[in-house]
Amino acid sequence: MGVKMINELHKFISEEKPDEGDLRKFVKDLAYKNSPTERTITVRYSQIKKHIRDIHPNYSDQFLKELNPPKELTAKIIQENKERKMKKKQIKFDTELLNKIYDLRLSDNVYAQSIYLQFISGRRINEIFDGEFKISNKDPREVSMRLSKKNGDEKMKFHKFELLKDTSTNKEFKEMLKKTRTSVNGMSVKDYTNRVNRKIRDVVRKDLSSHDLRGLYAVLKYETDNPDLTLIGHINKSLNHGESSIDSSVSYSNFKYEPN
Repeated sequence: MGVKMINELHKFISEEKPDEGDLRKFVKDLAYKNSPTERTITVRYSQIKKHIRDIHPNYSDQFLKELNPPKELTAKIIQENKERKMKKKQIKFDTELLNKIYDLRLSDNVYAQSIYLQFISGRRINEIFDGEFKISNKDPREVSMRLSKKNGDEKMKFHKFELLKDTSTNKEFKEMLKKTRTSVNGMSVKDYTNRVNRKIRDVVRKDLSSHDLRGLYAVLKYETDNPDLTLIGHINKSLNHGESSIDSSVSYSNFKYEPN
């Protein structure tokens, strides 16, 4: 959803101070503007709700909960997503690939180091870029961060996660992350993401992206550091998806570690 549309939304709310009925109609018109695809409509609704929740707190949670595209459209997209997941190819990775990523820790290239940092933490690329974080003084693997996909009260909380075993301590992670952010200061997150993805294709593997690093992290952590959870349960916990996001966890279950 473009900046122009977001500005239209905020201007309408600030100037017109619409009641819930008028705002619901405006949101629908905005979501359907310029003949978008069905999937784009659902994405726009989601983004609009986020902006209203973050900037205009006078609208109730109940109103936002009910501010959705038509139910039949949502059901269709959900079904399409399920079919896509069923068709996803298994992504296999081995020790050789892991060593390529581990070696990037010593690189003098900021985007190569970003790959390493994202891999050992399992965080999203935008969270590596500027997510607020803190480290534990008691547990050298524990880091806490404000996560970009959380909403409501959860958005302001620091969510704990563990770095991969036998990689960097949280203090080392902190120092590397601070240096990385200093190096890309002034850059947009979009440009940063594009450059990290190009570096992944150049030095790791051509069929992987920064988003795949989360899957590699979660599945490797399951194989090497999981005492009692199922694969999906461990992915859910490691990636901080939460109980209501099991489908998100399932979408990473097509990664398979094959040590050699």
